[in-house]
Amino acid sequence: MSYLIDTDLLSLMECKHTSQKLLTWLSNTRDIFVSVVSMAELRHGAKTAPLTHRPALDAWISDVRRDYAAAIEPLDEAVLFRWKELLAELKSKNRIMTCEDSLIAATALHHGHTLATHTTRHFTPAGVALVDPLN
Repeated sequence: MSYLIDTDLLSLMECKHTSQKLLTWLSNTRDIFVSVVSMAELRHGAKTAPLTHRPALDAWISDVRRDYAAAIEPLDEAVLFRWKELLAELKSKNRIMTCEDSLIAATALHHGHTLATHTTRHFTPAGVALVDPLN
């Protein structure tokens, strides 16, 4: 089984007191992928962080990019086509998702990944397989 790790869990990996449940899950799990959308969200978060935190965040993001370099899922035409299908499915059910979450969900759906997130309620409308490593 492969997993696409959501931005919320990536962000928790930067904390000084990272959840032991998350660390255990990460150490026991193979085939973890990261969406390029999450990388952009992390960069944006670092850019808007207090000036005193930016250098450490930038260094951490560089580490994440290096550690997951071979596992960063791009937004290519096939993923974006799946995203458009997802948007149509959501519209037919009168449901909505944020742009970022819908792109991450479409990436997971296209590649057959289970989405690892602590905010499962954000992704439930997409019908993507979900796991919450913190529960």
